[in-house]
Amino acid sequence: MSDSSTLPPGPTPKPGEAAPFVFDKMHRVIKRRMPTLELIHERFARTARLTLYNMVRRAVEIDVKLPELKPYAAFVNSFPDRTNINLVNIRPLRGVGCWIIDPQVVYITIDNMFGGEGKLPPKVTTKEYTAIELRIIRRLIDSLMAEYEKAWKPVHEIKFDFLRQETSFQFARITDNEEMVLHCSFTVDINGRKGDVDLCIPFWVLEPIKTLLFSQMQAFQPDEDTSWTDNLRSEVQSANVQLVAVLAKKQGTLGEVLSFNVGDLLPIELQDPVTVMVDGLPMIKGDYGVRNGRYAVKVAEIEHPIEFGNRPPDRGVMSPRFRARVEAASADEPNFLRDLP
Repeated sequence: MSDSSTLPPGPTPKPGEAAPFVFDKMHRVIKRRMPTLELIHERFARTARLTLYNMVRRAVEIDVKLPELKPYAAFVNSFPDRTNINLVNIRPLRGVGCWIIDPQVVYITIDNMFGGEGKLPPKVTTKEYTAIELRIIRRLIDSLMAEYEKAWKPVHEIKFDFLRQETSFQFARITDNEEMVLHCSFTVDINGRKGDVDLCIPFWVLEPIKTLLFSQMQAFQPDEDTSWTDNLRSEVQSANVQLVAVLAKKQGTLGEVLSFNVGDLLPIELQDPVTVMVDGLPMIKGDYGVRNGRYAVKVAEIEHPIEFGNRPPDRGVMSPRFRARVEAASADEPNFLRDLP
């Protein structure tokens, strides 16, 4: 997003005309769409729909409207005098915003939660809410804020701290009337009955992350699929591997091998410690012995093949093929094993 100071100057007012509004340049900047914020809201709508369904046990649909940037005075004038306003602190952005719940949503939710069919009178009045209604509104707000925080997490982690509820903007001023605010609106349809949920955040609060909101390349990180990883771990742990304990090695010439006869004895010396190869890779070192009348190797050390191979070639026991690769690459690349297929 280009800074407003780089925009061309606005038209010079004619004699007798009022000077241009102080935010005229910003108006030209903020008419751009915010792709990242739209993705956040789409994700919020999907997850919040399930949350509200679990609360009211009715079919719920959430329609996302395009976010708008407007003066705070214009935002306030779009609501009646008595409105349910929920003030929240926004961390770590250091600012205060507000959530506004339409009375339609409040009464539809209450009616369904107490066993009704979601039928409302033709006109819903903005009367004073009772203590029970305020508690249900608080529960509704907490659920929506939790889902909104989750939707933001892949982009920038934010937290909402509930402050208080008000019924008039005279006691819920979050910024000056001339300041620009971000107005996000969501239409909630509960079993065919619709109402709005609005979020208002001063635009200066979002200044540290405004480039993320206007970015075209911002992508979400996929959610971790624990069930898939658990299944993969289980399948990998049940895979069959071949363990070979190299007890001794002896070098000889091809002529000596051809001269061997059945019954000949080959003098050998046991390696100490014994190296155990797992599918051809050295991973285990242990001591050779007998247990319960059977030959065995007692595990003394388990080491990653890379760390094992980083030792000098004359230490430890390696297969001839592996040793040849070690000796061929050790002179050119210190961490040669990290590049081996």
